[in-house]
Amino acid sequence: MVLTISQIQTTVLKRRVERLKQTLPAAMLAGGKAHQVTTRPARRKRPDREARDRIEATYDGLDGDWRDWLAVSRRYERKIPKQDRHDFRHTLLLRLATMRNRTGKVLDVRQANRVASYAVADYYYTESKLHRSLDCRNCPTTKRQYCASHNLYAECPKIRDVISLDKEYTDSTGNTITLADMIADDTAIDLDAWLDAHTWLAGCPVRTAEVAYKILAGQKLSQADRSYLSRLRKKEQKPLF
Repeated sequence: MVLTISQIQTTVLKRRVERLKQTLPAAMLAGGKAHQVTTRPARRKRPDREARDRIEATYDGLDGDWRDWLAVSRRYERKIPKQDRHDFRHTLLLRLATMRNRTGKVLDVRQANRVASYAVADYYYTESKLHRSLDCRNCPTTKRQYCASHNLYAECPKIRDVISLDKEYTDSTGNTITLADMIADDTAIDLDAWLDAHTWLAGCPVRTAEVAYKILAGQKLSQADRSYLSRLRKKEQKPLF
């Protein structure tokens, strides 16, 4: 009996299916889903997380009004970036303590929450002014609400784009430089002045070099050296007119 190519392919496929059935669980052959149980090792806390836990534990020793204010601060710290949360906490606690000392009254939770909400707004106002020179505190309330509802912050005339020091520019000679390369450095060597001084010293008289070395070494000049230096200065002095 001669088998065709299609019959051979069908036979090979059936054998592969039979071998695959032998490797599958009985639950899957019955139409169910096999649940694979995996055990994951317990996660270990990272060093930075452990450090944050130790810092937070130090605040648990507060009592009285400070403990109530700490609870309020922790409630509003979620709106602040992680790197600035502790600074915001200290600023808020100091502001609440200043208000209590100024008024002589104990602030309740409602008043503390109100102060914390203003502190969050002040934080973002300060960040906008620092990075983009956008200060919405000088605008009336209606204007702020209108800009927030229509998302018009990008069209504010007071906004300032942040320029990176790594941004590349092309100068008049065609060289590519960055803004960081244009920052003045007091410790940098003035190459033009250094080359002029090196060229002048290479061709100056020996007597002039001896006087210069004496001055650098802090030695006392003789009368002859002073007279020679005076004549040299008058010779090199350029006339004003």
